[in-house]
Amino acid sequence: MVRIIASKLRDVELITDTGIRLGWVYDLSFDEETGDILVIVAEPDEDLDTSEFVTDHEGLLLIPVSAVKSIGEVIIIDSNKLAVKSKLRRIGPVKKRPPEEEPESPVE
Repeated sequence: MVRIIASKLRDVELITDTGIRLGWVYDLSFDEETGDILVIVAEPDEDLDTSEFVTDHEGLLLIPVSAVKSIGEVIIIDSNKLAVKSKLRRIGPVKKRPPEEEPESPVE
């Protein structure tokens, strides 16, 4: 596995495998428990219509790390794995799971 220093990714251009310029790396979001990178937070390109993309409250793009095909001078994003709102609408709302039952205490 190739290791890349996170600070080197700042401002790297993000382009889909179909040639659409998404924007530039702004930050990374991590799972606090595992340390795994979850999403790339990106400043969108000024010509990109962000209305169909998943964004945060500041309008920054949220790109799942699973969509990354390659990292080099630019980061190539698999457009089929890119989270867009139209795909999320087809999936439907996430149902809450019922709370798990606590195991019974052993009798002494």
